[in-house]
Amino acid sequence: MPLNPRWTMLSLLLHVTLAVQAMAVMEVLVPEQPVVALHGADVVLNCSFSHASPVNLPDLTVFWQLTDTKRSVHGFSGGRDQLADQAQSFATRTRLFHSQLGLGNASLLLSRVVVADEGSYTCFVRVQDYGSASLLLQVAAPYSKPVVTLEPESNLRPGDEVSLTCVAYGGYPEPGVIWQDGSGRNLTDNITNSVVANEEGLFTMSSVLKVVLEPNSTYSCRVINPLLDEEGYASVTITVWIDCDL
Repeated sequence: MPLNPRWTMLSLLLHVTLAVQAMAVMEVLVPEQPVVALHGADVVLNCSFSHASPVNLPDLTVFWQLTDTKRSVHGFSGGRDQLADQAQSFATRTRLFHSQLGLGNASLLLSRVVVADEGSYTCFVRVQDYGSASLLLQVAAPYSKPVVTLEPESNLRPGDEVSLTCVAYGGYPEPGVIWQDGSGRNLTDNITNSVVANEEGLFTMSSVLKVVLEPNSTYSCRVINPLLDEEGYASVTITVWIDCDL
């Protein structure tokens, strides 16, 4: 039975339409690994999209938002920035690279990074169809050089119990702390750690080690920032006098 020419034409149109739709799907790319930004510095959140030809900016919409809360970080449409709905915490701190938007670069420059910026960000792009992708921003700040103090400080004898306190401040995130004696033996099971955040969200870390003194003992404290792979070191040597009956 011969095919109806009308159905043949409709079938061809359907195949062409599906093929065009498949080609028009927008691929949006962001880093798979977390982006680490230094507190107080600027960071670029990379986002790119694929398109067959350069895009006219009036036809392009780019929208950045916090993935979890849906708060607006930065918007662009109609050829210009759209910031009326931007969350106040991001005001004056965000910028797109306008000269590169038409070439597929929808990256966001975030200035003066603070701890509260940490989290997941979603990049939405629309020309005809649209696509989106999310990335994770982590914030890091280096800790000060640790300082070790001793309590009590005087009249110490072998067998006395003392408290050694290691303090480092101004860092983020929470650090790892390792205590060792002079022979390299790990004493970390005997410590008590605490962290207190300041108004900027940066931590002061205090670690207390209780030990029973031996003559001429050395103890060291290492403070490790896991994101920056940085380590601070401090040590103290305690000289204990032994009374001898003459």
